[in-house]
Amino acid sequence: MPQLTFELPDTVVVTGASSGLGHELCSLLVETGVATVGVDLSAAQDDLAALAGYHHVPGDVAGEATWEKIVARLRYSGAKRIGLVTSAAILDVGTILEATPAIMSRALNVNIVGTALAIKFLLPLMIEAHDGTIVPWRA
Repeated sequence: MPQLTFELPDTVVVTGASSGLGHELCSLLVETGVATVGVDLSAAQDDLAALAGYHHVPGDVAGEATWEKIVARLRYSGAKRIGLVTSAAILDVGTILEATPAIMSRALNVNIVGTALAIKFLLPLMIEAHDGTIVPWRA
């Protein structure tokens, strides 16, 4: 009988960790024993912050300084098999007639630039380890 099996990475970085899908993924990953690094502009919610195995990096996913902190954290922890879930997302509801450059820039920065920077900064670690998983998630 065919079986489906898989192994989770040792450490997973999750963007958008302070709410919604990102928060739920962080909780589930920590519960299964995966070291989890959450990234969000907002602070970690109390339930996540209290969990052993969870580390929160406050910062803008579209900022290189945030990703430099995350890489430093991963190197310090000795993480070998790294996963990335980019669940941070901005969805502004309205028409193009209501959109301003600020609204469009914010969405592009989080949804596109943030994901690209995450991959840019974590991919070298994955290449060094000859292992890694990237899940760009959009609901």
